[in-house]
Amino acid sequence: MKDISSPGHSFSIPKASVPLSSRLHFNHSDEGLHGVAGAQKVILLLNSHRNGVTKMTLNHNSLGDDGVCQLFAYLSSSEGSKHRATVSEINLTRNGIGCKGLKVIAEYVRGNDVLRALWLTNNDFTPDPAALSCLANALNNSRLHLLSLTGNSGLGDAFVARFLPLLRSRSLQELHINTIGLTPRSAPAIATWITGGSTHGVCHLQTLKCSGNSLGVRGVSKILRAIERGNWALTKVEVYANQLPDTPPPSPPPLSPPSTSPSSSGQLSLARSLVASESDDAWNDCNRALHRLIMRNQYWKRRVEKEALDLLKYARPLLMRSKSSTSPSASSPPSHPSPSPPPTPTMGFPFFALPNELKLYILSLFAPTLSPTQRVHIYNYASDPATLPSLTQTLRRGIIKQCLVDPSCLSATIEGPNYGSGCPAGKCMGPNSLVCRKEEERAKFLEAVGCTAYEPELDDPAK
Repeated sequence: MKDISSPGHSFSIPKASVPLSSRLHFNHSDEGLHGVAGAQKVILLLNSHRNGVTKMTLNHNSLGDDGVCQLFAYLSSSEGSKHRATVSEINLTRNGIGCKGLKVIAEYVRGNDVLRALWLTNNDFTPDPAALSCLANALNNSRLHLLSLTGNSGLGDAFVARFLPLLRSRSLQELHINTIGLTPRSAPAIATWITGGSTHGVCHLQTLKCSGNSLGVRGVSKILRAIERGNWALTKVEVYANQLPDTPPPSPPPLSPPSTSPSSSGQLSLARSLVASESDDAWNDCNRALHRLIMRNQYWKRRVEKEALDLLKYARPLLMRSKSSTSPSASSPPSHPSPSPPPTPTMGFPFFALPNELKLYILSLFAPTLSPTQRVHIYNYASDPATLPSLTQTLRRGIIKQCLVDPSCLSATIEGPNYGSGCPAGKCMGPNSLVCRKEEERAKFLEAVGCTAYEPELDDPAK
């Protein structure tokens, strides 16, 4: 046998495979990209990619307004359409972008169904009314899930007063406004917005990060009371380091701590006697109250999502069958049922002979936590044939429930119990997958029927 270690024998060590997720990540941070010239370099690099990228990271450069205008003009053109159709995350942290660049970015976001995360941290934004109005309108007409404006200290209280009342996006789930110069004057506007008062609707935000400002204990308490009274969607709130500057020494703690036990109606009640000073006791009370509110919202969110999925499971075969078996004159949508003729003896399941009103009432017993509006959305979804998976996908075993496997990871294709089985027992394939199809489809359904948070009935005083 020939010794492979001998000098005459040459062999090559195979190169480590580059994961597909890394190849689709366009990362050119800290490369001194400046202005229009820097943007043109980025455009040349993007043109060299045969396929569209999914994540674009250009942190810590100096593109500025002119460079951003050049870059997003390319992304909005036919030449850059392959990237616009695939890029789901853009990170432009610390690029010296001002309001002119913000307007251009907003126009790119408007109507964009692919972009999910936009990081605009540590730039030079100011509370320009035109720019903020343009941004809010773009978010309201997009599918963006995350927006970060952290570190734009020039925004201040005027940003909250001008931007939040215009923001009514149903898709935005996460908003970062850390260290943007907020004071206690912003607390009422934030409290009004998260309860839906300024938008005449429901705030769908799930994560709010507002640390590193100067809201003070009074401002934070006002926001917490608003969450308690009228917000069931927020499941993560960060308000760290919000002490007021140059506060007097803390007063002695009260002899008896304020009561934080649930009220007789079952609601959590914040301590009405929170100390007004910036003392450790006051902040500890806020932290405990926030923890209880987040636990409350998370519990009801899980209940709502589970009941929505269960209700779809039962409503799909029953309502789809009922709708297909009714005559054209009686096939009204479940949300507005028409009077049904007297039931006639049938050889099938007796449920189908019932009036529509009774059918929907019986189905509602499977989801008592959902609001009437949420149940109607599920009924309409379940009875609509257009929401069924396509026949081509159904014939291919498990395509809906499988993860999108990263082909560069050999362990995902030739090894382990996950081979060919997608997400067994509800466990994701983890680093060997780019996206879990099962979780993705579930999230799309919950968002489509508005079942991402608990919605109490407003006319019920106990709620």
